[in-house]
Amino acid sequence: MSSTPPPPEPYDTPPAGRADAAQGGYAAPPAGYAAPASPAASGRPKGSSRLGLIAFVVSLVAIVIGSILATLGGIQSGGLAQFAEYTDGTATVDPDTLPPEANQMGLAAGALVVSAFLVWGVLALWGFIQGIIAAVKYRGRGWGIAAIVLAVIGGGIVFAFFLVGVGIGAAPYAT
Repeated sequence: MSSTPPPPEPYDTPPAGRADAAQGGYAAPPAGYAAPASPAASGRPKGSSRLGLIAFVVSLVAIVIGSILATLGGIQSGGLAQFAEYTDGTATVDPDTLPPEANQMGLAAGALVVSAFLVWGVLALWGFIQGIIAAVKYRGRGWGIAAIVLAVIGGGIVFAFFLVGVGIGAAPYAT
């Protein structure tokens, strides 16, 4: 076995594509090559829109369930207005003089309000993250963007329903 290299080939001019590349340009792609079309360039979504639709539905369910629980908690909270003493236009509550049913109403109101925002928070976070993924991957981009918007504004909607519930619960006792 010899370790001598093979003799050099004679020097020729390179093919046209390689000459352009040697001068700083790019070589032409081989014949028959077609560049893959990106979803953004083609204007079509990549795959099914189911991912974005699921994100939208989850964000919507988060708002609906959170609003129902917040309204019920608000009604319970507003019902505590019957135990308030009104002097000089302000209402005060003395915790030492509250009857046991007021404590039960307060516990129920607190549990409902906390569960309302907890359910909304978990489901809205799911819809928010899945909406981002759907928008980035072009799999239901419109639904994904709508899910992101619903997840972001949903906290304000749930809080508004809580305030409506407080008004409903306190209305019979307002003076």
